[in-house]
Amino acid sequence: MSRVIALAGFPPEILAYAIAMYSRSALSIEESIKKVTEEKAGKFFETFYFAYGHKSIADNAHVAMALENISQIAAFEIEDQSLWDGQERSTRYQKFDTKSDCFVIPKSFRGTYLEGQYVDFATFLLGEYAFFSQACFEYLVKINTKPAEMNDAQYERTMRARAFDVARYWLFGGIKTSVGQVTSARSLEDQITRLLTSEYPDIVELAEQMKSVCISGVPLTPQGFAGGDSDRPSILPTLIKYATANPFQAEMRKAARFWAEHLGLNASVRGDLGSHLENSWVDLASSHSLEAEIIATFLYEGGHVSYREALDKVLHLSENERGKILKHAFKVRGKHDPLPRAYASGYQLIYDIVMDRGGERDLHRHRRCIQIHQQPTAVYGYNIPRIVHEAGLTSRYITGMARVPRIVAEFRDEVGVEANYLLPFAYRSRTLYKMDLAEVAYITELRSGVAGHFSYREAACKMYDLLVNRYPVFEGKFRVTPFETENLLKR
Repeated sequence: MSRVIALAGFPPEILAYAIAMYSRSALSIEESIKKVTEEKAGKFFETFYFAYGHKSIADNAHVAMALENISQIAAFEIEDQSLWDGQERSTRYQKFDTKSDCFVIPKSFRGTYLEGQYVDFATFLLGEYAFFSQACFEYLVKINTKPAEMNDAQYERTMRARAFDVARYWLFGGIKTSVGQVTSARSLEDQITRLLTSEYPDIVELAEQMKSVCISGVPLTPQGFAGGDSDRPSILPTLIKYATANPFQAEMRKAARFWAEHLGLNASVRGDLGSHLENSWVDLASSHSLEAEIIATFLYEGGHVSYREALDKVLHLSENERGKILKHAFKVRGKHDPLPRAYASGYQLIYDIVMDRGGERDLHRHRRCIQIHQQPTAVYGYNIPRIVHEAGLTSRYITGMARVPRIVAEFRDEVGVEANYLLPFAYRSRTLYKMDLAEVAYITELRSGVAGHFSYREAACKMYDLLVNRYPVFEGKFRVTPFETENLLKR
C-alpha cells in the first residue's frame, strides 16, 4: 500500500544525505534518516557528493536565509539567479531621510578622504527624495478628488504611493535593503561562487559572510526563540564549503569588455533614445544564426551599445575574428564551469530594453528568461516623469540629476565600480531579455496593469506592440492594458 510521508524539523544536510541514500538503497525514509544520522552526514557526503560529483544531491537541501542592511546593488546581484525564490524589502514601505542610517558606505570609501564627499552627495539625493515625495503628494491631492467610497486613510496612502513612484528616482544604489531567500544548497553554492567573483568588495565580503554562516554559524530556530542553548548544528557544514571565486567567470567578464572596447562598442549614447524620454526604450531584435547571436550577446554585455549595433558589428567581422571571440570561452573553461550566460541562446524573442534602474529592478524579478545586463552607467541619461513637468518641478529635477554624471565619474576615477552606489534609480540601464512567447504574455499582462509603476507599464506595453507588429496573429490575444489607460487612484 502506498504511503505519503511529510518531513519537517531536520537539518537541511541531513535531509539531503538521507534522500541521497534513499535513492541508492531499499531503505525506507525513516531508516535512511536514521542511518545518515548515525554514520555522520559529513562522512557520507564526502563519499557520495565530492568523490562522484553528484551535485544533484545538494538540490535536496533547502536553506532559508535573510540578508539584512545590504545595498541595492548587492540585492540585485543576489537576486540575479535563475533558480531563486525570495522576497526583497520594498522601498515603498521604508523611511528614508537625511538623519537615518539608511545607506551603505562602500568599502573603498570607508576611512578615506572620500568618505565625507560620498556621504554629502548621498545626503543630497535623500534630501531631494524627501522634497519630491512631499511636493508630488501635494500636487496629486490637488488634481485628484477623493472618491466618496474611499476613506481618508486609504486616499492618503494611494496618493503617497503615487508620489513615491516619482520620488523613488532619487534613491540610489547604496540605499539599504534586506532580502529573504529560500534556495537549494546547489543554487546557494552557485550564488556564493558568483558573488565571490564580484568586482564589488562589499559583495565579496557579503558572500564570505554567507558562506561562514552556512558552515559554522548558529541558525535561528524555534529553540532559539524559546530560549534554547546555542549548541544548534550549522545549516550546511559541508555542502558549500568548497565555494570559491571563479576564475572562469572573471575571465569571461574581462574578455567581454576587452572585445567590446576593441571593436568600438562603448560609444556614448546618441540622440535616438531621446534626451528626456519619459520612461523606456524597447526594441525587438531580429533573429540571426546561433553563432552571431552568441557573439553579439557577449559583446553587448561587455559594452554600452544596443544589441542591434553589436549584432551589426558581428555580421561585419571576418570568420577568423568571430572564431576567436566564440572559442575563447571553450578554451579557458574549467572542468566544472558552465558556459557563460551569453551562450544561453536560441530564444526567438529578444528584447533590448533601456529603462530607469528602478524599473529594471522590477523587471529583474522575471527570471523565467535569460537576462543580460550591461554595467550600470550614466551614459543613457535619466527619466523625467510626466508628473514632474505637470507639477512645475522640472527645473529643480534637472538641476539635481545633472550633477550625477560628474560626481560619479570623479569617484569612478578614484575607487572604480563602487562609484555606482551613487547612481540614482532615475538613471537608465540596459538589459537584454531572451524569452519564449508564454513569458512575453505573462510579463506584458502583469506589468501593464494600471496599479503598476508607469515605467514598467510603458515597457510592457511596448513589448506587446512590437510583438503584434511582427506577428499580427497575436493582436488582441493577450490581456494587456493600454498604457493610455490610467487610474491614479488604484494601487
